[in-house]
Amino acid sequence: MTTRKRTQKQRLAYCLVFVIAGGSMVYRVDAQARGSAAGAGKSAPAEATTAAPAKAAPPANVKFRPYDQMDQQLGMPANRIAIPTDWKADSRVFWNLNAYYMPVHGHIRAEAPDGGSWVDIYGSEMFVWFDRAHEQGPWGVRDNSGAIHHPNISLPEALIRYVIAPNRRNVRNLRILGYRPVSNLPKAFSRLFLDGPPRAGNGICMRVQYELDGGPVDEEFYGFMPPTDAIPAQPAGMEYHSYLLLAHSIGAKSGKLESVRSLLGFIATSNEVNPAWQQRVEQIHAAQLKLATQNLAQSWANIERGRQLGAQAHASNEASIQRTEASLAQSRAQQNAARSSFNTPANQGTDGFDQYLRGTEHMQDQYGAVSDQYTDYNYHWADGFGRYVHTDDPNFDPNKILNGSYRQMTPVK
Repeated sequence: MTTRKRTQKQRLAYCLVFVIAGGSMVYRVDAQARGSAAGAGKSAPAEATTAAPAKAAPPANVKFRPYDQMDQQLGMPANRIAIPTDWKADSRVFWNLNAYYMPVHGHIRAEAPDGGSWVDIYGSEMFVWFDRAHEQGPWGVRDNSGAIHHPNISLPEALIRYVIAPNRRNVRNLRILGYRPVSNLPKAFSRLFLDGPPRAGNGICMRVQYELDGGPVDEEFYGFMPPTDAIPAQPAGMEYHSYLLLAHSIGAKSGKLESVRSLLGFIATSNEVNPAWQQRVEQIHAAQLKLATQNLAQSWANIERGRQLGAQAHASNEASIQRTEASLAQSRAQQNAARSSFNTPANQGTDGFDQYLRGTEHMQDQYGAVSDQYTDYNYHWADGFGRYVHTDDPNFDPNKILNGSYRQMTPVK
């Protein structure tokens, strides 16, 4: 399978992957990892457990019910999770049929009755950029394809900038405590990948603290990033695709996260995609990609056609200029010939008398064109395009004050 086909097939599976991971955590927290969310993405503290959490068993004495994330656009469930019977859940699925890379996004939130613990499941994100010769800003903006333009983004930065920051922007004193790598994260949630989980990539778990409703909150965010795909793109460049998958969080208030971890882990690992919905998404996405490819090919054809028309217009303009110059030269030659014939001995007497009555004399410009100029002035200047300047000042030069190229006219002998 070629890189492009593999990427398109992965992208279909990545459109709406919702995952939460459970299990115990061990962090190393250093000075660089502490502080605000804006500055935490550059550190990589990690130690001890890095394996993906195993699927959790249902907690004893807890009754569960299924919760379906409904896609109102397609009229069917997209995902299903198991939640305790007294929990509440909310979700949404929203489409942008013009976004040919990432047309569908969504979110699921399951919450305890008292709001003291929860599971948040976020949609996948795609990042796109180009080679240096064709790369241009702005960065951090979602474009018409549904992807975010952000070159060479790292997994910690993607999780902070596009998951934690937008979804926890209203909390107080948000701090990144640290993060650790998580190996084989997709394998714990293989039911979400109809074509099998990615074989390579990096997982992460990031711990945060903040204040909500006047009390402390502990929350852990997960994410996974497979290797970047490099795809040949027109014109003679490269397009790069990267993905943030399995983005999710588990959280609790008042230091209770560890006591409810097993429950949150079971809710997370119960998540599964509806195969019928996934198949329908793949059909819609394939049609979008086909249309986008056709539109792109047509755009390049239009650009090439425009280039050809521009070349034709340039050639036509050059030919028109040449014809105009030839016509002007012929007209000047005919005028000169007419003046020469008029100045024959038979006509010189009549012409001189006519010039005397009108107070004019025959003057010749720099191109040899002859015209009658009044004898009231001693000096006549012409630019060769029908504009004249007359003066009695022998030192006057119209080129110093007027646009054009004026030359002094000479009398016709």
